[in-house]
Amino acid sequence: MKRVFRPFWSYDLPKSEAWLADMASRGWVLAEWNLLRQQFTFRQDEPVRLTYQIGYAPSSQPSMSSSLAAEGWSKRLQQGKWSVFENDRLPSQIKASPSRKDVLRRNRKISYIFMGILLYLLLIAMIPLIALGFSLTQDTPLQVQQSPMWAVTWAAAALAVILLVLAIYSIIKLRAARRALLSDYEDFDFERPYGQQKPAGVTMTRLKLGWMYAPDRLEEWLEDKERLGWSLYKIGPGGTLFHFSKGSPRIMKYHADYQVIGDEGYFELHRQAGWNKVYSSSSSLQKWTIWSREELDRAEQPEIYSDPYHRLKHARKIAISYTVLFLPMILLYSLNVTAFIDGMLQDGISASRAWNTSLMFLCILLFGSFAGRTWLYYRRLKKL
Repeated sequence: MKRVFRPFWSYDLPKSEAWLADMASRGWVLAEWNLLRQQFTFRQDEPVRLTYQIGYAPSSQPSMSSSLAAEGWSKRLQQGKWSVFENDRLPSQIKASPSRKDVLRRNRKISYIFMGILLYLLLIAMIPLIALGFSLTQDTPLQVQQSPMWAVTWAAAALAVILLVLAIYSIIKLRAARRALLSDYEDFDFERPYGQQKPAGVTMTRLKLGWMYAPDRLEEWLEDKERLGWSLYKIGPGGTLFHFSKGSPRIMKYHADYQVIGDEGYFELHRQAGWNKVYSSSSSLQKWTIWSREELDRAEQPEIYSDPYHRLKHARKIAISYTVLFLPMILLYSLNVTAFIDGMLQDGISASRAWNTSLMFLCILLFGSFAGRTWLYYRRLKKL
């Protein structure tokens, strides 16, 4: 028996599957695996040519579909929600394989978690780094205050660095694996480039910051532009630069849709309803898509959210998501502001303390305004 420790094997399933096939070709056939220990156990046997595929399902599936069995697939191992399938045919001879969609959903959820950790760590580090940079530019010497809790401080710093490295590594690996797995599905339209080339004639570009905190205002703004003859032909990769070309006035309907965890058939479903995707954010933390449709016959064209209840529910989801994102930062900066004010009352006001306090107040107001605008959006819809 041979045991191999392979951490992060689920981040790149095609690579892990090719590794299992290579082990089988060298006479080491997979016998057991331990998900908790990230350990694969092999037994020595005759070299054999096998094709492997690792599957994931939200609930354990004891049986395999007849179509997969007809293609030569058999379930080698299963543990929890993970399964290992093997096939003695060449990959070119296999026409059907276990679905990757649940794997993609799982990887995207993990990406969201690590994106949140990364953003949280960067925001925590931003204030001390700015304060340190400001202090170094002053004429007064930098003083280090001794603390009896340096062991805790260094341990927390080491943990933060480990989490930072792990988050960056996980995000990069998961995004690369996602692009590789997406090639199996034609309906994953969100990975395809969007936008058009610059048209001939008069064009203009407008900057729109923070529209995701009040998407109804953006929809109204874009529809007004279309009625004035300014046709939207492209949105910049960051989602803040809107490019228009001068043409004939049109009656267009726009909808900015937010998906916390989007379904893989999401884009195909909306295309079938007559909507055209003009923008889709690449961020794993917040997934915004802007849809457009020309209003030719309103009665025959269904809305994305056909009744007020679902539209209000969607607005509440946006408000709750951004509140959960920004509230911990607001509380953290509020505690820091309290500590700085207490220090100034006891030891006097200095330039660095005044700067740090002002900067934290600005962050509290900024993040608070982001969260507050989403609830104002929810309130506007509730009054309709």
